Amino acid sequence: MKKMLLLAVTIVAAVNLTGCVKFESHTDINADGSGVAELSMSIDPSVQEAIAELQAMDTGQDQNMDFPLLDDVSREKIEKASADNGVKVKKFEKALVDGRETLHIILEYKDLKGFSYVMSRIMGDGAKGDGMGIYDAGNGNYVLKQAHYDFPADPEEPAEVIETPEAAPSMDPAQMQKQMEIMGKLMGAMAELDVSFKITVPGDIVSTNA
Repeated sequence: MKKMLLLAVTIVAAVNLTGCVKFESHTDINADGSGVAELSMSIDPSVQEAIAELQAMDTGQDQNMDFPLLDDVSREKIEKASADNGVKVKKFEKALVDGRETLHIILEYKDLKGFSYVMSRIMGDGAKGDGMGIYDAGNGNYVLKQAHYDFPADPEEPAEVIETPEAAPSMDPAQMQKQMEIMGKLMGAMAELDVSFKITVPGDIVSTNA
């Protein structure tokens, strides 16, 4: 059985089991590059509430803030991304567990490029194209490392035409203070972010920097 090198795959150990936002991923890779991935994510209600409250605020400016919202992830969206990329959705489940919004997904994939494409849609990365790839290192060994694919961009939705005054009104000081308070809560939640990636590969690992 051919051996595997593990290089430049971002693997972050779980740092706190009580984090406000938790993400776990376990990916099994077969010798032919196919495999199964199991993903789970949970978010504390206080984080969801803070995100919703922030998005509902009329700040009069583009906040350009991107925080995880499980409501944005649907089975229909994932199956649409999977259809032409050799990925099957074996399980998709959303639930409320101990007051936390949770998401559990199992994907079966034919190759890492297709899997990386679907993951980019789940994580909201659009066409950034970052993922995993397997490369022949010679001498019967292979390298598993971070890869960049040229994924097609999602079609843009028609922009809503909104008439704005010549000068946008300044934000109300009280509203600005409230916004800062909410941002403080979210930054605190990000400090308790728990991320765990596990990857199982065929053969013996002869070298790793994970």
